Amino acid sequence: MNAPIPRDIPLPLPASEGLLEILLIVSFVVHIIFVHLMVGGSLFSLVCQVKGLDVPDYDRLANYIMRSITVNKSLAVVMGVAPLLIINTLYAPQFYASSALMGDVWMAVIPLVTIAFLAAYAHKFWWNRFVDFKVMHIGIAFLETTIFLLVPLIFMTNVNLMLFPERWPEVKGFFSAMLLPNVLPRYLHFLSAAVLISSLFLVWLTGRRAFALEAPVNTLRILDVRRFFYSFALGAVLVQVLTGMLAWITLPAEGMSWTVTIWLFIGGVPAIPAVWLIWRDLNEQARNAFKHFNKVVGLFAISILIMAYARHEYRVNSLTDHNMAIALKTTNYRAAALQAKQDADYIERMKPAVSQSGEGDFQQYCAACHHSELPTVGPAIPEIKTIYANDPEGFVRWTRSPGKKRPESMKMPGFSHLSDNQLQAIARYVLAREE
Repeated sequence: MNAPIPRDIPLPLPASEGLLEILLIVSFVVHIIFVHLMVGGSLFSLVCQVKGLDVPDYDRLANYIMRSITVNKSLAVVMGVAPLLIINTLYAPQFYASSALMGDVWMAVIPLVTIAFLAAYAHKFWWNRFVDFKVMHIGIAFLETTIFLLVPLIFMTNVNLMLFPERWPEVKGFFSAMLLPNVLPRYLHFLSAAVLISSLFLVWLTGRRAFALEAPVNTLRILDVRRFFYSFALGAVLVQVLTGMLAWITLPAEGMSWTVTIWLFIGGVPAIPAVWLIWRDLNEQARNAFKHFNKVVGLFAISILIMAYARHEYRVNSLTDHNMAIALKTTNYRAAALQAKQDADYIERMKPAVSQSGEGDFQQYCAACHHSELPTVGPAIPEIKTIYANDPEGFVRWTRSPGKKRPESMKMPGFSHLSDNQLQAIARYVLAREE
């Protein structure tokens, strides 16, 4: 494997790996649905607001849609905590590595989301204040929508980069990671899904009895409003099929298998009857309109769950070899760390014997200035033995508080921090030393 192999932190998982994987799939599905509603709702609100410049009823419809966006935005954030934590738990080495490679753009997610949220609240709660400033109001909606479109692209680029460690050496920041195969096709698939799910949500939302009271439309029939969104659903699912095929073709082979391929195609099967049912509903008379709507929603719900499982299987396949390499490196590191600890413990046990002989302290405090044969900064060992022969106490007194015997040499520093036992051991070692 031609990929960087980081070392893992060998901590136990908070739950079984299988349970965490199930929770990851389920929590991600819940999270991504609200992300789709947030992104798609912003797009629809912006489109309706622009159309509202000519037809005021569309402006009221845009306001009605906007009321749901801030709620869906909050739910998207809250429901995103669980899958993000589980990803960090199961794939910590890869996720942290890809996040670091994304650098500043990954860190910019927080301020970007903050700006988008503030723009969304300004767009919603100051709606009536912008009656005479339509262009500025649409500009705020455009800013909010643009950021809502950008943040998922950043997340998608990061998660995609996480799956392919062999690409890490060639990545030089966010834009080079974004241009890796499969990122843009996956993003187009995401956008079409956002339009699809949001349009179905708006078909349901505008079909509620409260809609006529909360967003009265004068020139537009409610049936026409619902068909307007339902037709977007039909177009979005067709784009979904095309972008899904493109994403599948561009999937790197590292994570592909027959199992993943089969599940992907099974996940796409419900789209066939769903398209047929939407087409029938759009061509029905008013009294029979949308009679298949619940079946359509059910079919797409099944498709989403199957696709989420297939996506997880692809992730597992992509990272299996890399996780095994990380585990091996971590095992080797732990073995080396244990050996180093045992060596350190052995040295620590041997210290008293070395210290008692005086050799260790001599090598640490004295050997730099007192050579075994030649005078250097201080006198050599033979000279010291001659001066203090049979006088170890004199050696200790001098070492404790030395003076200066030779004008041409520097004064020896005192070693008051050494105990009497240490100095006596050094004296015995030096005076008994055989050269």
